[in-house]
Amino acid sequence: MSCSASGKAACGGTPSAHCGYLKKKGFVDVDRYYRISPGDPYMYCYKDETQTWRAVEKINLSTSKVLTDFGMSPPALLIEEEATSTKWLLQTGDEGEILPWLKSMEQSGVNCLEPQEKICDQAECACNIYGFEVEDIDGSKVKLDKYKGYVTLIVNVASE
Repeated sequence: MSCSASGKAACGGTPSAHCGYLKKKGFVDVDRYYRISPGDPYMYCYKDETQTWRAVEKINLSTSKVLTDFGMSPPALLIEEEATSTKWLLQTGDEGEILPWLKSMEQSGVNCLEPQEKICDQAECACNIYGFEVEDIDGSKVKLDKYKGYVTLIVNVASE
């Protein structure tokens, strides 16, 4: 659960703060209450929403970089504070929570990185799927232009 611009009572402070629970992944997974306020370079971590008077830890977003991990379910934010090389893996409640957290982090100065996956030249400039040739479940080559004019769902089953 996260909140943004929903009032002082909901976030324990200014209405423009972004806050909510994220699961801190590590040796022991723990739900913590996080808060980012506009103009403040820090993301504060509290034990829970009733104890916002004393931060358990804080992350300096102005010297950090963040990468999203949609490979986890639900997705997570990997934050690395460059000055200390400290890393946090914070998991959201669902996919819809990622973007508000990223926007709040960017406003506080964090460097949001793009995934470092290499995209083939053909895919990078493709306008549609019809120029591609893929393997079907049996390993046979199939040109996708065969499905032009049909509603198509492409599923990667990741099987060998």
